Amino acid sequence: MEKTDVLEAYTVSLLRHTDQYLLLQRSPNKSFAPGRWTGLGGHVEANEYNQLRAAALREVQEEAGLYPQHISDFIFRRALFVSRPNQPLCVILYYTGVLNQLISPACPEGTLFWKQETDFDKLDIIETTRPVLTLLIKDMDIDPEGLDLPKIGMAVFDKKGKFVRDLWPD
Repeated sequence: MEKTDVLEAYTVSLLRHTDQYLLLQRSPNKSFAPGRWTGLGGHVEANEYNQLRAAALREVQEEAGLYPQHISDFIFRRALFVSRPNQPLCVILYYTGVLNQLISPACPEGTLFWKQETDFDKLDIIETTRPVLTLLIKDMDIDPEGLDLPKIGMAVFDKKGKFVRDLWPD
């Protein structure tokens, strides 16, 4: 089987208001992860690789109608490399931000909900994002200004494409 040398990039943004987090339940009609939960985000376009933060903000705007002026402390926190069988190498770029008001925007990708961290265990969160959410919340609490370097992790899948675990530095 040939391996690809293509790199795809995606962004996922976790936005907080007080102790609640804006999460997306993907539409049941989506081909990837129908009905599953994640943050706001999507594909980084080929012309955006030199402006990754702008790509993340574009996705937030497209999915929730939120513009940069609505979000404070929008910070790149983590990058997760994902290598699945028969798929391009992928990197998921995780950002966090703070909203000064609780809003409930419409979303063309599914439905947006405000959830507390204690709700996460009850949600069918996409496997590459589930373990990262609590790490992102910890990052926001420990380093609110985003002075630390982004952390780099790796998602491990077996030969059949089933998620095994993720690896993050301490």
